[in-house]
Order: sequence, then C-alpha cells, then structure tokens
Amino acid sequence: MSRKTLWLVMVCAMFVPGGRGLWAREGSGGAGEAGVKPLPRVLLEGNYFSCQGRRFIPVGAHWVPAKAGLQWPQQWDPQDIEADFVKMRELGFNTVRLDLFWAWFEPRPGDYNPEAFKQLDYLIALAHRYRIYLHPSLFIGGEVGEAYWDVPWRHGRHPHADPEMLRLQTNQAAEFARRYRNETAILAWDLTDEPPYWIVEGSTTDAMAINWTRLIAGAFRRLDPQRLLVVGTSMEDVGHGPFRPDTIRDEVDFLSVHPYAIYAPELFPDPMLSERATYCAAFQTALSCGAGRPVMIQEMGASSAQYGPERIAAFDGVSMYSGLAAGANGFLLWCFTDAALEQFRQVPYLRAPHETQFGLTTWDRQDRPRGAQFKSFAKIASQMDLTGVEPAAAEAAIIVPDEWAKPHGDFSHLGLTGPASIPYVSQQDGDAVPGEKPRDLGEPNRWLTGAWLSSFILARRAGLKADFPREYSNWQTRPMVFLPSPLTSTEVDLVHVHTDFWEKARAYVHQGGVLYASLSADAAIPEMESLFGARLMDHAPASDVTLKIVAPFGSLQPGETFRYTAASGAFKHWAATLEVRGGTVVAEDQEGRPALVAHSYGAGKTLLCAYPLESYIAAVPSAFEKNENTHRIYQALREWAGVNPQVSTDQPSVEALALNAPQGGYFVLASHSAQPLKVMLSTALPAKSLGRISTDGVEPLRREGPGWRLSLKPYEGVVLRWLP
Repeated sequence: MSRKTLWLVMVCAMFVPGGRGLWAREGSGGAGEAGVKPLPRVLLEGNYFSCQGRRFIPVGAHWVPAKAGLQWPQQWDPQDIEADFVKMRELGFNTVRLDLFWAWFEPRPGDYNPEAFKQLDYLIALAHRYRIYLHPSLFIGGEVGEAYWDVPWRHGRHPHADPEMLRLQTNQAAEFARRYRNETAILAWDLTDEPPYWIVEGSTTDAMAINWTRLIAGAFRRLDPQRLLVVGTSMEDVGHGPFRPDTIRDEVDFLSVHPYAIYAPELFPDPMLSERATYCAAFQTALSCGAGRPVMIQEMGASSAQYGPERIAAFDGVSMYSGLAAGANGFLLWCFTDAALEQFRQVPYLRAPHETQFGLTTWDRQDRPRGAQFKSFAKIASQMDLTGVEPAAAEAAIIVPDEWAKPHGDFSHLGLTGPASIPYVSQQDGDAVPGEKPRDLGEPNRWLTGAWLSSFILARRAGLKADFPREYSNWQTRPMVFLPSPLTSTEVDLVHVHTDFWEKARAYVHQGGVLYASLSADAAIPEMESLFGARLMDHAPASDVTLKIVAPFGSLQPGETFRYTAASGAFKHWAATLEVRGGTVVAEDQEGRPALVAHSYGAGKTLLCAYPLESYIAAVPSAFEKNENTHRIYQALREWAGVNPQVSTDQPSVEALALNAPQGGYFVLASHSAQPLKVMLSTALPAKSLGRISTDGVEPLRREGPGWRLSLKPYEGVVLRWLP
C-alpha cells in the first residue's frame, strides 16, 4: 500500500464512529448538549451503514448495567451509567444496544411515563458526548434467561394478535417516532428483542408476525420515514420461526441474527470452540442475506460461568471475522458487562447462573479476554474504508425452497390461476379442518438446516463462497448450484424444491451451469436422465457407507475413499439406487453400486450423489475435528467444471472471502482451526499489493510466487487491504 493510500485510509477513519478525530455538524442537528457536536444521522448505503456519506461498521454490545441489572430504570444512577459510557468508548464502541421496557414507558394503557423519556434523553446526551450511537429495542419483553418483563395490564392478551394490544404498541411506536424524529444519535429502532415471546410460544403464526411488524414499522414510517428499522430476531431463520427473514423483510431496512450455536445442539452438536460452531455467525448471516436485506449480528457470545474466558474470546474473534467475510454489517455482542454480586440474589440472575458472566468486562469494568478481543476487532474495523465496497458475489448457490421462505398459506407459486369451483386444500398447510393443528415441521426443518449447514461449510472448505438464494430468485447467476438432500426429496413440502424447479435447472446446466445434487431414499426428480446421466431405480438401507473413487475426477484419484455412518433405521439416511444412463461413474459404494455419477449436459456439468452425505455429517458430533474430507468432492467438481474462486487458501479450515470496491477492496480470512497454520492465499482478482490491517496500522505483505503467505494463530481472523 502506498503512503498516499494509507494516509487516505487513516483520514477516513477519522470520520467513522469509533475512529479518531472530529465530527462535522449535521445541518438538521441532533439533541446534543451545548458545545457537543451532534452525531450525524445514519443511513444505509448498499450493504453498510453510512453517516455523512462515509460508511462504517457498528461495533459494540448490548448494555445492561452491572449493579442495577434490568432494574436500571427504577434504580437510576446517572454517574454509574456515564462511567459505563466512558468504558464503552475505551473499548472502541461506536454503537450500544439497549432495552426500553414497555411497562416503564407505558405504565397504563396510553399513559406515558415522562421520567422514562427523561432517562432516554439523558442516554441520548451521553451518546453525543461519547460518540456512541444508540440502538434501542422496544417492547421488552423477554430478556435474560427465563424472564419476561410484562405489562401489568396485558391480562393474558396475545401481544402479536390481540387488536387492542396491537393498537397500543402501534401508538407507542408512533410516540417514539414523534418525539425523536430529528434525533441523530439513534442508529436505528429495533422493534423488539427476540420475538415471538416465550409467553406465546407456538401460538404466533406467520400472519401474526407479518401484521405485527407491518403495524409497528408503519407507525415509524408515517412520522419518521428516514429512520432505519430492524427486528432483533434470534434463531428465527434456522428455526423456521414466524419472524424469519422472508416474512418480515418488506417491513424493515435490515435484518438481524443472534448466532448462539451453544443453544442449538441439534444443529451444532459440537464444543463451542469447534469448526462447525464457529461458522454459525457466517451461516446465519448468509441465510438471512438471501432474503434480500443487509444483516447485522446483534447478539453473540457465551458465559464464563460455563466456558473458559480465553475460549470465549477465541470464539468471538473467529465468528466476527467469519461474519464480516459473509457480509455482516454490524456486531453488537451480548453483553457489555458481567452482573455484580448483588444481582445474583434476585431474579432473573438468581434463576439463570449462566447469565451472570457474559460481559466484555467484569462488573467493575475490567477487561475480560473477550473485551480485549473485541477492542482489537473494533480498531481494525474502524480502519476499513468501505467506500463503494460490497460483499463479493457468491460462486455457489444453496437453494432455499419457496415452501420454507413463503408465509404459511401463500399460494402465489402454486400454479393455480383464476377462480376455482373446486378448492384445493393441502394437509401440509394445516387448518384444513377447523381446530386441526398444522403439521409439526420441527424435525423436517432440522433435517433441512443440518444439510444446509454442512453444504455451506463444505463449500467454504472447498474455497467457494456459497449463498442462499430463494427458489424463485435469480439463482442462475451463480456458476454452481448445490442441492443437498432433502432439497431433492418429496415427502414434506417445506424442505424440497418445487417440481418445476427441475425444468429451470435443466436450462441452467444446458447453458453452462454446474449442478450438484445428493439423494436419499425420499428423492424424486422428474425426467432426470438427461440432466444427470442416471435414473432412480429403488432405494436401499444404509449403515456403514464407503464411497470409493473409481475414475479420475478433478484432484480425486482412483482408490481414494470417503466413509460415513448412516443413522440406523432412518429412512431419510437410506441410499438411492441408481441406474447409469450415459453418465460416468466416479465412485462406487461398498456394494459396488454407483455412488457418484458425473455428466455433461449441453455446455454444463452435473454431479449426482446416491447418498445424503450432508445429512450424515450433520448428525456427527465434532464432525470437522475428525479428518472430515467431503469438501474434496465439492473441490473436485469445482476443478472439473473450471470454476475459479475469487480468493481462496490452501488450508480447508481457513476461509477467505472478498469485500470488493471498484478499485480494490478487502480480503477477510478466518481460521476455524485449533492449530496454528501457514496459509498460502491466492486470488483471481487483479490484486497487485496486499496490506494486513492491524491495531497499529497497515503492514505490507510480500508476494511469494502465485500468492501471499501468512501465518495464522488458532481461530485468528485477518483483514487484508488489496489494491490493483
């Protein structure tokens, strides 16, 4: 990097929240104190947040005071709160997320508490003074462990469905919009934290989630149309909840994920610090981004009451860099500080020991290891000049079925047109008979998300960037498409593509696309022979599975083997029996049957696998710590098809992705390995120089032959500035 370029990067950092330097006053002004320059208003520009035309990445945490805990509105201590802001600024915060308790702001229906607004005004003044944006979350709601912070006048009414509750929530949102429409210290309104609330768990429908979001967002749009909005969802994407990204995307400006791998053992059957678990943030970011909105990582972390502080710091570090590489546009961890001892004696902490030690700092504001990790990440992020930068396009698409993405009961893609004298009713839609409960889709969804996650990680290990376009989007722009079983199945609508998808797939491959599909006993692909060079004949039980390469394929050579264990008696883990009709058998199974069949169709290529390999991997605890090498099949397909990734490394456990601008950009690397590694980085982009951003500046890297060599510590992340 030239001295001039480095100087420009440093100057840009001066105008980014968290960077050093002065702020120019915005014309419309904010509610700052006399002599304090107001924070500029924040907008979205492409994938990233922007103020005064300069993009930045919000970094910070969720704030719950150590001593007062969730009783801070009633135990108001301005000096202690300001001391928290001083510490946040020292850590590198430019944004803080916080709770606005519904009952505190509205103690009686329609009656607003002036003291609550005075407190918020004080927090806004601190925001301007310490250059830290506020990201308030409304209608709290569930927060910390098993707690629910109710309103005394709810009387059992459903907060997402009752007309009067909806009216009151809409009115309160309008009150915030009216009071703070000109306030520039508010980054965005979070319409609420982690809906649907557990008190109505299982009873909130897709329609309720859409209507609730539409009403609350509408109140803000009417009175403060420029304000950014989000709903702070947690695992609604992987859990197929009613507030999943596709149901609320039209009502918000960006989406959020709370990647708590430690609370989803059915999807992450691994230690916290493991290869699969450290992909959780990137996986959820990519899955939600596929709905068509930018994504912020709002909550992430673990408690040192359960995990070693150094391991939590390592987990946070690799997860943030991996999320950044996947396109996440902000990082607000859970949470700022540990709870003080006095909080241990009362709920919610009394009932939730693990919630006491999630902090970046101890209760008396001393840095924990994850605080030091965060501080380093914040300094590096503040040096990134994001002008014109956008996440690189994906090389591989993992399709999201329309039945998963669409709201329950949406017939828009079911092929029915005009009036119907004989109505179509499906048992899988539920409610066909009054009082009949919809079919439980929990297990099918786990089947799908487990395969998605495996395929996503295998693609990354093969050097490919994978994303999650929806079935009726323009997925054909990706060079490769992956359809891991159950996307090729037929039993449950939620988890497979529509029948007419295969017509589009055939056209895509014929025009030069590359398609991979894995099968199980439940597979059903109409007229598949021309596309895959094989047809389905039957299915067979599977237990101990061995795939043996019998023909050269990419870098795979005859004699190499891949071994798996299928769940005993699980029909969805059985194999599909194939008859080859023009394709080339690349691998056979333990019975000598075709297991991998490669085929050329038109200008494109396909690879068909008779076994649901991705589902096998999903069921194995710590799978990627056991010399898992299935990514070599993906890699061989990439090599055979001639698909060259924009940026990659020679270590499967080290991902590398690009954030590109018209002139240069960034490579973000994240090591998911417990071992120190020497990595060779290569790129198909016109990069002539690389500089490694550190907390002290930018260190130029020297090219070695075809690429650049780096040394990475276990679970380390790196940002490299590249220039043409």
